Amino acid sequence: MVQHSHQTAPTQFVDAAGVRFAYRRFGQRGAVPLVFNMHLNGTMDHWDPLVTDGLAATREVILFNNAGISSTSGEVPASVEEMAANAAAFIKALGLGGADILGFSLGGLVAQELALAEPELVRRLILLGTGPRGGEGMASLTPEAQKIFGARYDEPDHLWLKVFFTPSEVSQAAGRAYLKRFRARVAGRDPEVSDKVAAAQLEALAKWGAPRENPFAYLKAICPADFGRQRRQGRDRLYGELLAPGAAPAECAADPLSGRQPRLAIPVS
Repeated sequence: MVQHSHQTAPTQFVDAAGVRFAYRRFGQRGAVPLVFNMHLNGTMDHWDPLVTDGLAATREVILFNNAGISSTSGEVPASVEEMAANAAAFIKALGLGGADILGFSLGGLVAQELALAEPELVRRLILLGTGPRGGEGMASLTPEAQKIFGARYDEPDHLWLKVFFTPSEVSQAAGRAYLKRFRARVAGRDPEVSDKVAAAQLEALAKWGAPRENPFAYLKAICPADFGRQRRQGRDRLYGELLAPGAAPAECAADPLSGRQPRLAIPVS
């Protein structure tokens, strides 16, 4: 049996909820799979192969484009709740009894909502560079991110050097190494997202991040009161930290949605 990697896994399709989802799966089958939820304006190709292949060495990795993104059909919903419903439909269509769910930035919002709406599908939740519903500054991109996304670049991919890496020499070198890995896949590469995608995603972000009363109460449903005991027993459901490849923590650029370093700690009481 051929063992695929990030660069060689074929794009497959599955139909669910009126959407034809594009996905790739690779790595060690048998254990609970790890399903990745992508950041703003990204496709399956934007995941770093250093991360995905590293995780695929010991478990199965599943990448997918949610509705309206790149090679997946449909329209991008204008709410995080609808995005999560589509993610749930995709997971069910693959026949997965459950999965570990990883969400990066906007994908972290989707992952949180998925855990709320369909808890039986989520064994563990890994949140990277994201933030809570109704949190301070969560209703829009940070001013720095607005400037970055609104700028013009000699090469479009250089946007990500600004988004995910700081201006330091060490961090930019790590960024250039990431772009080299990012560009390595040629055959079966995802089309770039359409101009409609960012507008819908930002509308969804505005709704998710809008101020509300008791904004963090929902976290208790994701992270139960006995979290400490579960963690000691190795059954913790919520955890996560991500560092840019080759960079120390201080070299990681802040997430453009939350303005925070790409790590997250959730209060449990």
